[in-house]
This record gives sequence, C-alpha cells and structure tokens, in this order.
Amino acid sequence: MNPIKTMLIGITALTLFTLAGCSSEAGDAADTNTEKSTATSQETFTWKMVSTWSDTSRSGEYEQEFVDLVDQLSNGRLKIKRYSQGQLVSPTQVLDTVSKGTVQAGGDWPNYWSGKNTAFDLLGSHVMGFSGYDFFQWIYAAGGLEQYNRIYGKFNTVYFPITTLSTESGIRSNVPIRGLEDYKGLKVRIAGLIQTRVMTELGASPVSIGVYDVYEALQRGVVDAGEVGGPDSDEILHLQDVTKYWSTPGWHQSAAVYGIAINKDAWNELPEDLQHIVATASEAIMARSTAVRNYVDGVAAHRFEDEYGIEVNQMPDQDLKTIEGIVNKAVRDIAAKNPDFQEVLESQQAYLKAYAPYRRMQGPWSFGTNELNGYRLD
Repeated sequence: MNPIKTMLIGITALTLFTLAGCSSEAGDAADTNTEKSTATSQETFTWKMVSTWSDTSRSGEYEQEFVDLVDQLSNGRLKIKRYSQGQLVSPTQVLDTVSKGTVQAGGDWPNYWSGKNTAFDLLGSHVMGFSGYDFFQWIYAAGGLEQYNRIYGKFNTVYFPITTLSTESGIRSNVPIRGLEDYKGLKVRIAGLIQTRVMTELGASPVSIGVYDVYEALQRGVVDAGEVGGPDSDEILHLQDVTKYWSTPGWHQSAAVYGIAINKDAWNELPEDLQHIVATASEAIMARSTAVRNYVDGVAAHRFEDEYGIEVNQMPDQDLKTIEGIVNKAVRDIAAKNPDFQEVLESQQAYLKAYAPYRRMQGPWSFGTNELNGYRLD
C-alpha cells in the first residue's frame, strides 16, 4: 500500500473519535429537521456514486480515495461503488439523480447547478475573490459548511467538500491575449455564471463546452481560447499541444471547491458512527488533496514555460481593476435577485472581514510567500 495512504488511514482512524465533535458538525449541518438513524453498528450499506469527472482526472482520483477510505475506516460496513462521468448518467444529471435517490451519492462542482440556484456559483468558485485557503477556512471555521448544506438541502442532499483548488491557470489560446482589447471577437470556452458575464462584457463570445471536449475544440478552431483548471489538469488534457499562449493570472477562478453530494434519505439511514466516518474521511481527503493539488499545479506550470515553449503573458494591473469592477456589478445584480445568493455572500464577506486584520499583520507570509528572506542555502 502507498505509505502516504497508510499514514492517512492510520491518522484518520486514530483521530476518528477524538474528532467526533468536529466531524459531527458536518453531520449536524446536514441533518437539520431529521433524527439520527438508530441502525445497529453491525448493519452494512452498499451505495452507488455517480460523478461529473473521469477516472483519470484529479477530481476523479480524489473521489475514489474518499470511497476507499470510507470502506477501510468502516471495515467494509459502508461500501460505495463509484461510476465515472457518463457511465450511469450524464454529468449534467448528477445532482438530479442523487436528489431523487436513484443513486446515493454524486461527485460534482457546485457551479454546474447555478441554473437551479445562483447561490451554487459562490459555493463552487470565486472570480477575483477567495483563495483556496480562504475557502478551506470558511468551510471549516467560519460557517461555510452550513451554507453548503443549506443550499444543497433544498435539493434533498447533504454535502461534503473534498478538494479546494487555488487560482486556475488562466486563459490558454492560439492568439496572444496580453490585455482586455485582445478578448474582443474571440470565442472563449469558459465555465461559471459570473465568468460568462465578464467575458460578454469584454466583447468575447463565451462558449459552453464540456471539460473533456476542450482539447478538440481548440484543435479544430471551434474556440480561439479557453480555460479548464490548474496547470496540472491542463497538462493531463494535453492543452500544451493545441495552444501557444497563456494569459495569466487566472482571474476567472481565483479558487474552486469540489465535493460529494449525498442523498439526504440515504444519509439519515446511516448509524451515527458511519456518519462520523463519512464526515471525517471527507476532511482527511480535503486536507491531503488540497496540498497535493496546489503543489502539482506549481510543478506543472514550470513545464508549460520551460519544456513546451508556451508564451506566458501577464494581464496589466489596470485591466484587472476593470475586470474587478465588472465582477462586483454582476455580484450585486445577482444578490439583489436571489436571497440565497445574498446569504452565502454575506457569510463569505463576514469571514473576510473577520480575518482581514490578522492577514494584514501577517505581511508577505499570509498563505505563503515568494520571498526568500529566511532560510537560504545560497
């Protein structure tokens, strides 16, 4: 067995009951208006889980790690069979399938459901807003998990985040994008409610294309530019083979969250100890996947520039300020139309306000630094 996984399982098992108070917060948030199951500790459960992700994607890998960890910690009492995107249902049907109880669980990105409720857009990503670690802290320390379960609860599901992703790559293209003027007239693959509005304001034509169709769309010229994920995900999809330019920073998605929705009725059938195992497993995978995913993005970014010869262009600060103005107007417009969006936004802003003074005190070491002022070998 992989030694990292072995260590993860051991640590999680050791802390399972000492962290019960913390883990039960996830269960409590997900379990409003219902009572805990009284099933005996010997009862076993077999679930099906659909996904919006392929087996070879990072998100798919972490979903499988979650499934495996639940199986191991429960000594086989809760077995979850994960089906890759498209195997049982199309990615667009994942939430509905879980909500109806056709399957017990589904892996997703909340933004996919913004057509059902715009509040999902704030739960899945930020445009020029949260960092990945802001999402992490908000979820577990500042009421964020309750917001996920409030919104997902409207669709008969409970939610367990398992990955946070920091700033995405940016826009990859076959024409240079060095400033806002360069977006005019381009067909750009982009995902997200607010992201789409920004592209329209910039004079581009936003195009909705599935993640696994982006390579072909760029290769055939169906789109001029597009975004998928971080550098590691872009490399897995071989976008370096069909693009020449890279416009940074990834303002369109400063952070993202991926997770697993569980049918509320299936959740309530679980005895309390299995609920604790599910919650604790999600926290364990969240911690590890966040660290690994962000690091492999950094390593992959070097290869795009040094090995693949991609031209990297940095968007001017003034252009980023212009985009920020468009984003803030879009956020205000959506909040005015949807109280759910407004409530999630207020929770996120309350977190930022509470943490801001200490973030300033931390100086350049808040969530990492590029300065080498301390320990040096040269």
